[in-house]
Amino acid sequence: MPFRWGFLALALIASAARADVDVKAALPVLLKVLTYDTNFDSRGTGPFVVLVTSEPGASAQRSALMGTLKEIGVTEVKKRPLKFVAIDFKDEAQLQGEIDKNKASALLVVPGTPGPAMKSIWDVAQDNQLYALGLDAESVQSYFPVGVTMAGDKPQILINEKSSKAVGVRFETVVLRMAKVIQ
Repeated sequence: MPFRWGFLALALIASAARADVDVKAALPVLLKVLTYDTNFDSRGTGPFVVLVTSEPGASAQRSALMGTLKEIGVTEVKKRPLKFVAIDFKDEAQLQGEIDKNKASALLVVPGTPGPAMKSIWDVAQDNQLYALGLDAESVQSYFPVGVTMAGDKPQILINEKSSKAVGVRFETVVLRMAKVIQ
């Protein structure tokens, strides 16, 4: 019996450590951070399209995230109109087709996406030199250049320097000082 209680306690601790991100607070910060990329202006013109990506089995979570994104009311990123497009991630070829069709600027991965899918999404982001954005610490620590988690009730910027360089992102020093930087 003590083993079960110990396992339950570990599960509760892990769940608390993986606190959900307040998307309404975090997303404006995440989008603002992108404007501090010294290469932002050279990354395109026209709408700033963010593909909100999840595996087909997580469509309910993606739909909930899309609803929250619409509620936030952020309409542009550095004078570029902002558009969110929900897509299922099936494989790298399908994702590449969606990137091309939508002229994507960034990929936002729904929290809880399994590691193998995140790696595939990251590989496609690198091939296309796209921003890959996470709303959990694990995705940024393992793969993506930038993300936001919560530090108490405030958004905490996460920047993975190695991943940022892999997609040509160079953040200004002012952002690096405010962020938790992963080497």
